[in-house]
Amino acid sequence: MAEIYEKGQVVIPKFIRDMFGFKPGTEVGFKVEGKRVYIEKGYDVAAEFEALCAEGTATFEETEMEIKRLEKKRTKEIMDVH
Repeated sequence: MAEIYEKGQVVIPKFIRDMFGFKPGTEVGFKVEGKRVYIEKGYDVAAEFEALCAEGTATFEETEMEIKRLEKKRTKEIMDVH
């Protein structure tokens, strides 16, 4: 169980930070579903690019288009929460 502090801050338990790679300065997003709130690591364009390139099946242009598509999708998800 965690406590919400006066400024709305919550401490994420260390084992969860370690498990998901949350480090100081990591951007996070929130997703609301019913009465539940989910926290997720912010969208990392560079990591997405590396993952798509590692597959070795797409051209640079296809990879760039896919990253832009994912970025728009992620932005929409964030905006839908607000």
